[in-house]
Amino acid sequence: MTRLYALIDCNNFYASCERVFRPDLEGRPVAVLSNNDGCIVARSSEVKTIGIPMGVPYFKVRDLLTRYDVQVFSSNYELYGDMSARVMAVLGQFSPDVEIYSIDEAFLGLDGFDGWDLYAHARALRATVKRWTGIPVSVGIAPTKSLAKLAAERAKKNPALGGVAVLGDERTREAALAATPVGDVWGIGRQWSKRLKALGVLSALDFTRQSQHWVRKHMGVTGARTQVELLGTPCFALESQPPDRKSCVASRSFSRPVMDFDDVKDAIATFAARAGERLRQGGLVAGQVTAFALTDRFNTRQPQCQASATVALASPSNLTADLTAAAVRALRQAYKPGFGYKKAGVMMLDLAPAGAAQQSLFAPPAVRQDKAERLQNALDRLNGGHRGGRDLVRLGATGFGSGWHLRREHRSPRYTTAWAELRTVRA
Repeated sequence: MTRLYALIDCNNFYASCERVFRPDLEGRPVAVLSNNDGCIVARSSEVKTIGIPMGVPYFKVRDLLTRYDVQVFSSNYELYGDMSARVMAVLGQFSPDVEIYSIDEAFLGLDGFDGWDLYAHARALRATVKRWTGIPVSVGIAPTKSLAKLAAERAKKNPALGGVAVLGDERTREAALAATPVGDVWGIGRQWSKRLKALGVLSALDFTRQSQHWVRKHMGVTGARTQVELLGTPCFALESQPPDRKSCVASRSFSRPVMDFDDVKDAIATFAARAGERLRQGGLVAGQVTAFALTDRFNTRQPQCQASATVALASPSNLTADLTAAAVRALRQAYKPGFGYKKAGVMMLDLAPAGAAQQSLFAPPAVRQDKAERLQNALDRLNGGHRGGRDLVRLGATGFGSGWHLRREHRSPRYTTAWAELRTVRA
């Protein structure tokens, strides 16, 4: 039985999400901005054709965007996260083995698909995802994950392939490797790309022809595994169950420097609440909480500060009240007045499964703990309902001002997660 992997890649994902509910944008240039409308982080193919690079600051290309009538959107993470979940649910219809690699990519295991028409299966997958979610995807199929990722890139960039590329034989594989710059290989970073090019290794095929001893000696085990994968032997297993998390971070940059302690405290409390949501979703508890606040390191004309502190919880917890109290306590220890902070966040450490965490002798009595957990469950149900949405009910520690909140002047409605922002269709 031949082992096969498929890499499903959502095309221009953020821009595609915006188009799902705005069909008038089909064929028109669309760009999506980063936090605080800072840089361009997603581009439709039309924007790429114009020549606007990824990551360029918005203010530098504002006039160019206007000249070409580019539709600009602020990042709508609520919409993108929900659309991603819908796409991943559809992929589960085409294979029992799914590894969610990122918000817009997933690997599928195709063991046991010998004798199947892989092109037909991939085309059916693309059509179903498009029909059920509105998101276009590319599919790459190959004997290893590295080759599947390379195949998906070919499927995306070559319209003649119809969105599907299968590297099923050595001739096809070598042609794909020869056409792929070594810097585009999954697992070869920017620094190694420069060093390899200096040695005359320009393509992925060139890389596979290097001495295995040299690759292992200079690039370590990861480089050696990447080379073996490109030669068609799988080294990276499918991770249908994500590995246990060691930490959980919630942070955000501010739209402007924040100097007031209360504003930073409100932000830290909000981030602690977000981290608590993630811990509860993953069935985890934290033993320690770190709070940090940073100034803008790119603004060398302003005084710099990196403030952080860690506090231990009396007993491992994932309750918002416990995490928020610890995060604020850590911030009070770390905070230094007189600085304009540009970013803040919290990190949850010493994570463990909720039912297996070592309890402290000073943990609250069982009755009190049970009441706290029931209160948290009630809050989660209220905030999880689509009628109210997130933050319908929240702790007062998160504040009510907007001194630190994101600037998202071009955000589209949260079509799928907020009742008040559902798309209205008139007959």
